[in-house]
Amino acid sequence: MELNPFQERAVSTAGHCTVLACPGSGKTRVLSERAIRLLTSHDKGRLCAVTFTRDAAAELKSRILPSCKPDVGRRLAVGTFHSIALSQLKRLPRSLKTRRLLSEGERLALLRRCLAEHPIAASFDDTLKYIDAAKAKISPPIANDPELEMIYGIYQETLSSEGAMDFADIVLSVVQKIHAQEMMPLPIRWLLVDEAQDMDEVQMEWVKAHGLAGIEVSLVGDDDQSLYAFRHAMGYLGLTEVSGTLVSTETTLPLNYRCAPNILEHAAKLIAHNKLRAPKRIEAFRTSPGEVQVIRASDRWDEAELLLARIRKLGLDAEWGILGRTNSMLDPLEISLSGANIPYRRTGGKRIWDRKLGSTYLGILRSVLDGGWTGVANALSFSGVAASSINSREIQTTGDCLSYLATILDTRSTDGDDRPKVLGLLAGMTSWIEQSKKGRVELVIHGVSTWMTPFCGNPQQVALLQGMDSSLSKLSGTLNQRLRYVSSADNQRNSTGIQLMTLHSSKGLEFDNVWIVGVEEGNLPHTDSSEEEERRLMYVGMTRARNRLIISSAMEEGTESRFLSEAGLF
Repeated sequence: MELNPFQERAVSTAGHCTVLACPGSGKTRVLSERAIRLLTSHDKGRLCAVTFTRDAAAELKSRILPSCKPDVGRRLAVGTFHSIALSQLKRLPRSLKTRRLLSEGERLALLRRCLAEHPIAASFDDTLKYIDAAKAKISPPIANDPELEMIYGIYQETLSSEGAMDFADIVLSVVQKIHAQEMMPLPIRWLLVDEAQDMDEVQMEWVKAHGLAGIEVSLVGDDDQSLYAFRHAMGYLGLTEVSGTLVSTETTLPLNYRCAPNILEHAAKLIAHNKLRAPKRIEAFRTSPGEVQVIRASDRWDEAELLLARIRKLGLDAEWGILGRTNSMLDPLEISLSGANIPYRRTGGKRIWDRKLGSTYLGILRSVLDGGWTGVANALSFSGVAASSINSREIQTTGDCLSYLATILDTRSTDGDDRPKVLGLLAGMTSWIEQSKKGRVELVIHGVSTWMTPFCGNPQQVALLQGMDSSLSKLSGTLNQRLRYVSSADNQRNSTGIQLMTLHSSKGLEFDNVWIVGVEEGNLPHTDSSEEEERRLMYVGMTRARNRLIISSAMEEGTESRFLSEAGLF
């Protein structure tokens, strides 16, 4: 990979900041090449490379060390913002002893204690969001709700009194101590930051503090791939803040080595509509064109059938990244893949079969086979039967769910709405077990979904249940074989197969073929996010594709997204 002109530039000014805008693929490679050059061209000087995940840190280290002399390892530190900052805190003198770091479960329990003692109107989730947002800034924001500010103060006081800190306190504590001159910045010559567009305000201040101490800073990132405003990432503003504070040089590395040129052309047209971005060229290294197609389906299920047809046409060995704005949009696709006996992996979210609706459905079917109580109990709970009528510790229920259903009717208070539900399930289970013994698998599958339908919360849940019914019915084999298949299909494929994930989860990945589903107004761009961030999300999804990009929408869900016209796709 050619890295000119930045590879030829020697950065020697103390406190200098080099911003490497890398709109193409290969930011990790750019960063590792930069680190190798600095370490091998200087016999002295320590270097710290900072990333956002442990996996990225491990990959970066594995790229750097083999290309350097053995003794270079002593001059190199690679880690996440939090791991590097935690190591700084641990080196403090005993008089400034670090507080104990709480696990996520411990800090949530502590917050619940605070709320139990000082109840407020805001929900637990809203309170947690406010605390997380406050700790992503140097100075906590002023809330519109004084109660949130109050509980934040109580939470912080409780942490302090118990000699504890949470995960968000790590980098914040280091920044505060450097500002108060209680701690020196890292004793390094160079600081390299990967995916710098994802820094929040506290991480940005940590970088600035080191740059102002005379450390040479290199930021590698792409403001067009800043997707985490909901995690308080500063994006383009963060990059400009650091480069504006330090003596800065900006270099754009425009080549994209991944995408076919026509795929990249449409993605570049789309992202050019964002106003809050660094001006840059985005050029394709490749010259041979790929395939770009826009499809309009009637509804989500038709969208899924069109996807299956294309997968079958290209062959099951083809690599696919199937991307949606939200996890729920992937459910019809997953159900259809299961019914078509096509292995897949669901990445970054629970499979439909593992969530409440799917697990309840499969649980009843398993109870039909083995008489187990758990599947039946969960079914009763799904239908709204009171827990006091379901749970039992005094009666053994293994393998005899019919007898226990009868016992509930005879011995427990199941008057009102509960009794008809228990009677209905008893009649259903009796029939389904008999049909299963006769090998009438489809009748059992359909019977269970019919029983569950009235208890689904909305039409979307009913449609998913009907889809699961159809999927199981299309499979061949016994009921046990079909249950085993849908329970294990997620593990039958390695990382080069068919993967379903959200657009957020696809960042950093690439596939020969990409299908983006649900590209309608109100969904992409989504109403819960800013238009510019949604446009960046679409841009990231489009640039995951090496050779083939298919974008689909459903007429039933609304009009096609404005992003399609902005990208020059119609």
